Amino acid sequence: GQGGRGKDILAKLQGMVDTECNSDFVCPESVTGCDEIIDKPERPLLTWWNMSEEEKVEAKAEMEAKKDIFKEQVLTCACCDGKTVEELVGRDRIRVYDEDSSGSSLDEEGSES
Repeated sequence: GQGGRGKDILAKLQGMVDTECNSDFVCPESVTGCDEIIDKPERPLLTWWNMSEEEKVEAKAEMEAKKDIFKEQVLTCACCDGKTVEELVGRDRIRVYDEDSSGSSLDEEGSES
């Protein structure tokens, strides 16, 4: 199945960070949100098939915007706060695709914020 998918995301993000984190990267004055796992935007698969063409176009645009924000946040935290990509998106979270890792469900404990 999909076992390798999470690694691809990490590799892609890492590549992006390696490319973008140079002297041209401008850090904001205050870097926030880097101590929490940054949510990767997902396409609404459940509703996708029932959407009209207009709705799909809208959803795609929204998805792109969210992706940009996500990437921006990852870059800012990696370039300016010295975080690793893995710390930012969470190694465990990426393995969510592998059903058999349900034994270590860290998310369910203490997530009542």
